[in-house]
Amino acid sequence: MDSGTTTQLITVGATLGGVVLTLLTNTFVESRKLKATQRVEAQKRATDQANWLRDERVKAYAGLSTASEEAFQLIRSEFVELRKDRPGIEARWRERRNELRKAYNQVELFGTDEPRRRGKELWKAARNGVNGVFAELDAGEPLVRRESLDRVLTGISEAGERFLEACRADVQSTAEER
Repeated sequence: MDSGTTTQLITVGATLGGVVLTLLTNTFVESRKLKATQRVEAQKRATDQANWLRDERVKAYAGLSTASEEAFQLIRSEFVELRKDRPGIEARWRERRNELRKAYNQVELFGTDEPRRRGKELWKAARNGVNGVFAELDAGEPLVRRESLDRVLTGISEAGERFLEACRADVQSTAEER
């Protein structure tokens, strides 16, 4: 082999080595860019999911609060007349109770631990309190006693306040985490 051929072989070898190194470097850089893009997209999806869940929680909390207020107003305004129109009032109560339960179920699905616990207390305060009033009438009580209604209304009111405090704490803590 003469020196010209050797020089050409060395030049070709160096050129091919440079091309291979460039390809490897480009592949490595593109791989890192792809991984970075995937991480950013995963973070965006996680943020979107967290925002969606927070919005659903807020809707569920507001729904239970509204349903409990409607139940409270029904009991306060109509239960004094329970002896006069028990079938009608009982039918309206069943509707309110169902709405209250549906709203509580939404809190159970989307809420965090403390609002779920407080929501259950609220649901039970309304349900058990009204069941107690009906039981008194079924036991022969001639009228709906004011003390019984006050006990039901106070139970709903106090449980509602505890529920709202838990909801506020939850929503404010998730807002601060952002």
